[in-house]
Amino acid sequence: MATPAAPGGAGSGHLRLEGEVVGLWFEMQARLEGHFGDLAAELELTAVQAKVLMILQPDGAMTMRTLAGQLQYDASNLTGVVDRLEEMGAVRRQPNAHDRRTKAVVLTDQGQRLRLTFWERLTNNSGPLGRLNSRELASLRSLLRSAVRAGA
Repeated sequence: MATPAAPGGAGSGHLRLEGEVVGLWFEMQARLEGHFGDLAAELELTAVQAKVLMILQPDGAMTMRTLAGQLQYDASNLTGVVDRLEEMGAVRRQPNAHDRRTKAVVLTDQGQRLRLTFWERLTNNSGPLGRLNSRELASLRSLLRSAVRAGA
């Protein structure tokens, strides 16, 4: 295993570059989250409600515990979020096929339409990545895939 370069040594240029990339990453993340939240509000959703819709798959059910874990959200707070989505007719709770003591959350037809509408608005060139051309987006996708694989 390689040891980290000493400050000011041959690796310091790499460390500065990595630091700049991390800073830009945080800036882009904040812009993406802001855009996400704005679009959710336009559809009368909170950002967390929109994230629930994006995580739930049209052909599957997910337990509240699994949903909370994927959102990195406290399960006790998620109950209210799912309650509001249920009141809107976007999701429903059903008995969990694997554990009848728990409930699973599924998208309704209305929830699937809302999910699709949100996704289409999220990815329609209006957000922070909207000004990148196809070549730039493909390059960014490739770099992100490499970074994800390297961190696995």
